[in-house]
Amino acid sequence: MRTRMDRYEEFLSENYRKGFTKSDEYSLDELSDSLRARIAAGQFKRVVFTGMGCSAIVSDVVRAFFISTGTEVEFHVFNDYDHAYLLPSSVIDDDGTLIILSSYSGHSMEPARAFHALTRAHDRMVLLTSGGRLAELGRQAGVSILRWELSEPDREYPLFHVGQYFAILLDVFHRLGLVAQDFGDEVRALPDHLAHDFTEAHRELARTAAQRSQDANIIMIASPVWHESLLKLAKMHLNEIAMVPATRNYFHEFCHSEVATLSDPTRKHSVLVFTDADDDEYTQGKRKNLMGLLTSDCPENRNIEVIEIPMTEPTFMRKYFTALEFVQHLTLALGRAHETQSRNLISEAAGNPWYHGDTILAEVAAR
Repeated sequence: MRTRMDRYEEFLSENYRKGFTKSDEYSLDELSDSLRARIAAGQFKRVVFTGMGCSAIVSDVVRAFFISTGTEVEFHVFNDYDHAYLLPSSVIDDDGTLIILSSYSGHSMEPARAFHALTRAHDRMVLLTSGGRLAELGRQAGVSILRWELSEPDREYPLFHVGQYFAILLDVFHRLGLVAQDFGDEVRALPDHLAHDFTEAHRELARTAAQRSQDANIIMIASPVWHESLLKLAKMHLNEIAMVPATRNYFHEFCHSEVATLSDPTRKHSVLVFTDADDDEYTQGKRKNLMGLLTSDCPENRNIEVIEIPMTEPTFMRKYFTALEFVQHLTLALGRAHETQSRNLISEAAGNPWYHGDTILAEVAAR
């Protein structure tokens, strides 16, 4: 099997932008007629997603995008199965709430546990999966399934496909009538926009940021617009692909708490500041102050790097996916610098052998 970094470089150079043009690689054939009718009739004013890791991250992106467009449907996301501590029971138990359980592999245990815990809501539940145990549970219980049918899936790293997942879900929500507006033209235009928006200056910034961030704890900060949607996925790329330590926080909360760790640190820290051109005046002034403090010529800053990633594009989609492309180039450069060998810790810690390298190799050998 090709190395992780070789596959990642190929994905970034050849497939990242193509994903936006593949919004039809899914199936609604296993969605019940009754649920379709209830969606079309406008019963559902709220959507709740739950899933683990990359299986749920696209829902954070969709949620932030719909908020930015003023879409009328309310979206919630939580990454666990113990929903009582994450969402009010009034949200889960409301007949106006559509519940989507997401697991690309269908073998993660947490969505299966949520499936059993929410039997009372099976008639307004959709299982978002490519198959596996979750799909089998759905078939046995007569629960609707929205099936991923990606033509070129990366088995080990579904995070490669977030752009395509995003395109598919926007298509699904419009097709079913959950949202009135069709965003398909805007999504399909993204490859051309990215060819313009992601410049050589972004590439150089990614290379420079990687050099300055080597052997450092990476801290990413941004406004609430980008904290869940962009920084959560950025952390996954840095953790899972480059295998470097990275954390994230809201900008203002960081200034009230985590910034204390930058008081003359003994270990190197790299602070990545994602700056949105549309941030309010207070945020821009406070950010300028923080960057001035952390870049001033004093001994306490000797182990601190501060790197600004400007987000100046005109729309949410263009800002988001340009910044994500920057993150991916940064990840590639850091991963090449470290060349850490995978120990399959994600699969082993999550208890899901479907993603394990040994499982994949064994299946390839058996063909």
